[in-house]
Amino acid sequence: MNRYFSITTGCKSRTSPVLSIGSLRRSFSLMSVLMFSFACVAVSAKAQGTRYPIEENGRYGFIDSCGSVVVQPILRFLPKMSDGLEKTAKWTVFAGQRWGFVDSAGREVIPHEYSEAGDFHEGLARVLKRPVFFPFFSRDRFGYIDRTGRLVIGYKYGVAGDFSEGLANVSIDGHSGYIDTAGQVVVPLQYQHAGKFSCGLAPVEKSGMWGYIDRTGREVIKPRFRSARTFSDGLALVLEGSGWKYVTRTGEEAFRLNFSNARKFSEGMAPVEIDGLWGFVDTAGYFAIKPEFTDANPFWHGLAFVETANWHGYINHDGKIVWKYPR
Repeated sequence: MNRYFSITTGCKSRTSPVLSIGSLRRSFSLMSVLMFSFACVAVSAKAQGTRYPIEENGRYGFIDSCGSVVVQPILRFLPKMSDGLEKTAKWTVFAGQRWGFVDSAGREVIPHEYSEAGDFHEGLARVLKRPVFFPFFSRDRFGYIDRTGRLVIGYKYGVAGDFSEGLANVSIDGHSGYIDTAGQVVVPLQYQHAGKFSCGLAPVEKSGMWGYIDRTGREVIKPRFRSARTFSDGLALVLEGSGWKYVTRTGEEAFRLNFSNARKFSEGMAPVEIDGLWGFVDTAGYFAIKPEFTDANPFWHGLAFVETANWHGYINHDGKIVWKYPR
């Protein structure tokens, strides 16, 4: 049964339906997936306005930036379009679940023949084929296909990442490096682990420590971190010693702030946890939204998904509630 509550937003005040989302007690992890997935949905943000995913009893819908429900939660699956194609699964008697791609009308464009498949990024998607019989006796090897289903880069990688800024992180027998969209090795496979490029830099692990390289493979920040994340808004979250901090593209500490947990910057702010509560800091390290949430997601197209002991929902850059539902 739908319930109703009053929304307080920068848009016109009104009474709107609350979706009862009991299954979202796992909200952060689920909504992280939803928000990531929606980056590729088959809705034109420019033409129709950005929409944000919600879920009710296993069915999906969308709200707009003012908190209005624009698509009722009736969808069995969240639409996930990338480069005009949606990844979908089919079940077969012998092969089990196989992945392929359909267009916006639901027509199959790339056959459902892959054991695993990623979304399209920069025109290519990573895919894996296992044999139908005794698949677990084979060694997993990923390749890349284009939007027509043509195999562009052969099945040779034990680990294959999505393309970003023209390069993808790949691994063969535990050695990681980077290839271009033609499959040529650009950065030799010489690292223990490698992350994706962002802001011209990528985190790489060598001899148990993480640093950053540029697209030519040049070491920009020497490996000295226990862990390292990708750059966003010019800053990256790294673990040095026993604590996390943000560093600039030169490896310098961006600001001093003692926090127990944090996430990436997006739209000029990042969620950080202090004394068990989450708030948002700006790139100078000052709190733009005070810590008052039990969990918080990075901003995406003007809204951030947060939760408290009593409700879950979205806030805007001013910290005002745009849409919420009770727990």
